[in-house]
Amino acid sequence: MLKRVDLPPLTRRAHSSEWRGLWIRVAFAFGLIFLAFALLWLDRDGLRDNIDGHLSFSDILYFTMITVTTVGYGDIVPVTDRARLVDAFLITPIRVFLWLIFLGTAFDFLFKRGWEKLRMKNIQRGLRGHIVLAGFGHSGRKALEELVASGADIKNVVVIDCEEEAIQAARAAGAATIRGDASRDEILAAVHIERAASMVVSSGRDDSSILIVLTARHLARSFG
Repeated sequence: MLKRVDLPPLTRRAHSSEWRGLWIRVAFAFGLIFLAFALLWLDRDGLRDNIDGHLSFSDILYFTMITVTTVGYGDIVPVTDRARLVDAFLITPIRVFLWLIFLGTAFDFLFKRGWEKLRMKNIQRGLRGHIVLAGFGHSGRKALEELVASGADIKNVVVIDCEEEAIQAARAAGAATIRGDASRDEILAAVHIERAASMVVSSGRDDSSILIVLTARHLARSFG
């Protein structure tokens, strides 16, 4: 019996580009901070510095960052009715939106990503009756198209390839992927080749294809 240790993780296409979403949120957050700064700068006559009585550019910038992230320290305060209204009805909503952005980003990049990894591990452990496609070059992509055209569920296909570009293309198509050499025992063990319904070998080389097939047959007998 083959001992399974350090199996490569199964991956699948994300529903949206995480990094693109992150940069959009960062840009939106900076936009809100700039808007808050502009509002406080234009209404700086309604503010009072309790330290030296003078408000400079750096004071307004400092007050902006403190105000949009906390409730302030009391060293700079609004003293006119208009300044208080600006803080209540314009600055406070900006502060709320910024906190929503921060919390949403933390959720996506900590909790959500951790949950996705756990979900994929569960899917990997439960693989059964799936199709393993070894190699995702030109012929491998054609093979996937033919599989889908014949009625195979793209979510039931696991692609193995050594190249990151090929893995990214397979993810974009909607298949589950594992990056590695399909002729290695641990890679085929990771996709539970012994429980697969079928396997398509498209490595691009006859010697590699033969080795992959022999390894797959050996593992299927070992686990069986």
